[in-house]
Parts: sequence; structure tokens; C-alpha cells
Amino acid sequence: MAKLVSMKIAKGDRDAKLDQPSTFATEGPLYPWGMAISLDDDALEKLGWDIKDFTVGATLTLIAKVEVTSLSSNESQGQDARQNVGLQITDCCLEDGAKKAASAASALYDKGE
Repeated sequence: MAKLVSMKIAKGDRDAKLDQPSTFATEGPLYPWGMAISLDDDALEKLGWDIKDFTVGATLTLIAKVEVTSLSSNESQGQDARQNVGLQITDCCLEDGAKKAASAASALYDKGE
């Protein structure tokens, strides 16, 4: 499996990520906008999970197949160039020690190709 990379924003960069001061976040966001996903009842059912299977703060592994849906690059006077890649999760597997997939390849490609 590929090496997992932490997407946590460096402490010194968190304040710069705030668009406006907030009374709720004193140090800015921990992760970039758009990095969170939400699983509704239907998604949980498809994955074979129930809300009772989770605890806040637990760490799980999400293996996902994604489709690139958009690409953009923007450069403005007086600002750094910005790039963005839009990804749509099309297939996924959520696992912990009790519900491990045989492998990432078999979870995503059925035949392990």
C-alpha cells in the first residue's frame, strides 16, 4: 500500500488559513478545507457499518478510488499562484482491525488487479 501522508496544517500556517477571525478556533483549522468527508445512513449501509461501530477520536483507514473531476490554476497580481484538483470518491472501503479488507487492491478492483 502507498505511504500515508499527514495533511495536518503546520501550526505556524494555521492562522493564515483563517479567512476571518473566529471565536471558535483560536489557532486556525487543523486540516485544509475540503479534506473531511461525511457518510450518511445509505453510505454506512453500503459499507457494512453502523453508527454504533464508531467512537469519536477513533482512527480508521479509508481506502478510496477517486475520479479527477476538475483541474484549475489561478494566478493573480500580488498573490501566489493557486492550484486545485477536484476528486470524487467513486469506490471506497473503511477498515479497522476487526473489519480488514483482504488488501487494498482486492477491495478496490475485485480481482486484485
